[in-house]
Amino acid sequence: MKSPSDTPVARRLASDADAIAEAARLAADVRAGAVERDRERRLPHAEIAALKQAGLFAITVPKAYGGLEASALTVAEVTRLLSAADPSVGQIPQNHFCFLPVFSFGTPAQADFFYGRILAGDSIGNAHSENSRKRAGVYEHELVRVEGGWRVSGRKFYSTGASFAQWIPFIGYDEDERQLMFFVDAASPGVTCLDDWTGMGQRTTASGTTVFQDVFVPDFHVFPYWKAGDRSRPTRLLAALIHSAIDLGIAEEALADTREYILTSGRPWIDNPHDEHAREPFVIQSFGELGLQVRTAQRLLHHAAREIDAARDKGDDDSALAAGLATADARIACGRAALAVADELFPLNGARATQAKFALDRHWRNARTHTLHDPLRWKLYHLGNYYLNGVEPGARSLI
Repeated sequence: MKSPSDTPVARRLASDADAIAEAARLAADVRAGAVERDRERRLPHAEIAALKQAGLFAITVPKAYGGLEASALTVAEVTRLLSAADPSVGQIPQNHFCFLPVFSFGTPAQADFFYGRILAGDSIGNAHSENSRKRAGVYEHELVRVEGGWRVSGRKFYSTGASFAQWIPFIGYDEDERQLMFFVDAASPGVTCLDDWTGMGQRTTASGTTVFQDVFVPDFHVFPYWKAGDRSRPTRLLAALIHSAIDLGIAEEALADTREYILTSGRPWIDNPHDEHAREPFVIQSFGELGLQVRTAQRLLHHAAREIDAARDKGDDDSALAAGLATADARIACGRAALAVADELFPLNGARATQAKFALDRHWRNARTHTLHDPLRWKLYHLGNYYLNGVEPGARSLI
């Protein structure tokens, strides 16, 4: 892997509109190879490199450090555009955008250095979870305090983005049991990223194993992650918003492909009074229902993004709660839309639509896999408990 100093300097985008336009431009290139990458499980190294060089990984760097400080609405739109083209590519920057605000929790010198690296074209991966039966959030690495920093050994999984990144974060605890985030230089001795993700969907996210073998992490690369749980810092909401945008991208592309198949490849059933499959009343009705779900999800995603932006501006508990509730609505609606469209496209079109040449199964596999990221049933529980019993979701409820 390249060291951070070897990373080419990235472009600086001037506005949110520029970021969205650049994402739309690159999405066309990403879409062109999406089916083949999915079939071959070929990682999108060139596509991710292009996103970095275009400056899209740097859009949320704060203005105080020379960045664009793009809105949550822009991040959601960039993610949606890329995810419609290829949801694996859309998912890879998710952890990057979620963990980037952590640099603001450190010293000014730390923030200057790391934000500078992101502006230059570096990216952040992920390696804070395990492939075990223990409760999510229980970390099983060995972490030892040493002179000038820490040493870590462990085996992580769900390492989305790590294979493409210059910085790989994991979570540990200090002497007071407060969460810390450690940013490991991916070029450090003892770091290994394995391409062993075998999920049926989201095949090219490289969400497999990262191995740390006695890796040194200097104190300068360690941040007080416990601050991310502060209601006045709605950083965790961005994670759910981005996941919602990924699901929406899947739903939109699946709906577009369904329409294309109905119009160009579908054949009328024997009971259809019309000569065209697209004119069957039940097909029209079902397509209308699917479109309604997608458009509803679009509106809820935009509303949630605006609520997150408002919460950042206001910095109070009430606005953070409103943003959390809105984001949960969007997460559920976008996930349901992706699953509904990806599943219903087959009954609408029959067995011919399952042929490999159409590659429509990728939508179902991607939707079914990605919507499992965190259980939607618990979001419904927290929403119900709030609106019925007035119980506000806790800081760790991912809402």
